Amino acid sequence: MNFKKKAATETNKTHEEFLEYKRKKTWIDNKTGYKCFVLYPRSLFLTNAAFGWEAPVSLKLSLPADGKVQNRQVSLLEKPRGEWFELCVGNFLTETNNDGSESTAEVFFDFFEHGGHWKSGLIIKAAVLRPKIN
Repeated sequence: MNFKKKAATETNKTHEEFLEYKRKKTWIDNKTGYKCFVLYPRSLFLTNAAFGWEAPVSLKLSLPADGKVQNRQVSLLEKPRGEWFELCVGNFLTETNNDGSESTAEVFFDFFEHGGHWKSGLIIKAAVLRPKIN
């Protein structure tokens, strides 16, 4: 990953901080690659003292095997402070092999905002896999 993670804090003992309260950056870029089967949203937390999130963040889901890419932008200004929330990155279908088993594929999702102004107070809890239920 392109950032340093801070160890779990006293208020958030089981999670790592991505951009904690007293740390500032002018850009963020978090990229991941997993072998997986279904949809992954992210669980995020904006501290009460968070700032710099006026510009929308960009979310991108890439499936290298078939070249499909989904992009969207989300405003964090409307998200609650001091509690966990999720952002849906995108969704995709899985393939079934000839023997009936599920195939695997590499999936990448990105979370970024390169606006050039200072940001602070964002914690990323996890990437969560969820099947899409119709």
